Amino acid sequence: MLLEALTIGATAVSGTFFSEWLAGLNVGSLILLLVGIALVIVEMIIPGFGIAGLSGGTAIIAGLIVGSRSFGAAMFTLAIVVILLCIAAIIIFKVVFGKRRSNSKLILTESINSSSTDLGTEEAASLIGREGVAMTSLRPSGIAMIGGKRLDVLADGEFIAKGDAVVVSDVQGLHISVVKKS
Repeated sequence: MLLEALTIGATAVSGTFFSEWLAGLNVGSLILLLVGIALVIVEMIIPGFGIAGLSGGTAIIAGLIVGSRSFGAAMFTLAIVVILLCIAAIIIFKVVFGKRRSNSKLILTESINSSSTDLGTEEAASLIGREGVAMTSLRPSGIAMIGGKRLDVLADGEFIAKGDAVVVSDVQGLHISVVKKS
């Protein structure tokens, strides 16, 4: 019986509050609120200088001032607007930008492992002492043709001109050091 009385009392209070809240909203304030929400959502989707976001915030505040009969009704409307904008933000950032991230040309999706970037110990050992020709000027880095392969090399000490004969002096990881053939 007590539970029924509390339920009826809560329904009467909430029904009164909601009816007062809806009665306070006129067409002008509702249009301002909707335009404000739309402008804030546009700012979320197409970031700019903040003009749409600031205009949307101003329209929301103006709609609250024009359409609310009391401070409580204004805060209730503001809470509803904030909840709607949070839902819109979650949808926009998860759905719209989540799809773009996987198709982005700025984000590397493949992984680079050491086996693809490191010369094998056998291959590195076989390069030491081999002769080749500098394809570009080596000051200190450049390209040399060694054993029929174009390799990125580092001149060990002195400048080596394009077309000079070179000899591989050392290999450490991907760093192939060459000296001018004497």
